Amino acid sequence: MRGPGFEAAGGFGVNDTETSILSATLDILRTKGPAAVNVEAVALASGLAKTTIYRRFENRKALLEAAILSVVLNPVPPPDTSVEDQLRWVIGQTHDGVENILGSGGVSAIVANQDAQFMMLIREMLVPWVELVRAVLERGVATGSLRADIDVEVALHFILGSSLGEFIRTGTMSADWTERVFGMLWSSVRPEA
Repeated sequence: MRGPGFEAAGGFGVNDTETSILSATLDILRTKGPAAVNVEAVALASGLAKTTIYRRFENRKALLEAAILSVVLNPVPPPDTSVEDQLRWVIGQTHDGVENILGSGGVSAIVANQDAQFMMLIREMLVPWVELVRAVLERGVATGSLRADIDVEVALHFILGSSLGEFIRTGTMSADWTERVFGMLWSSVRPEA
């Protein structure tokens, strides 16, 4: 859930060493899951000394939290676009978040519910995204761009759940996944002619 139309959260500066640490942490999370994230593994993956990491992050919890928060972004949809295009954009960002931020390790941990702290961080990460999607859907209903009787919560779950489900089922998402999900969602929420 990053790229054009997103602003980094937190507003903290990150130097090259911290970038290496956070990048290694996220790579471990994506490939092996949160249980594999520890200072020793990050030191090995980043090529940095454990003491360098400990100077910045006092323990595994702080390291994992900083890595996840480094990709928590405040969603900003492309300006002056239709509700239809904003929904397409949100689905694309969800695809990116599941495949490129969580990866198989993060998704496995979510499904197994193996790490309560990780689950809490993921839920925090989803808050701005959920608020954005809810606002897009509610604005669409209010302006008549979407059906008045849509269930906003079900639409939210469909967008996120379809991406998680496809990733669990196949381990990736096809290039046309965003359009396929959008087509199914749009047929359910577009205003009746």
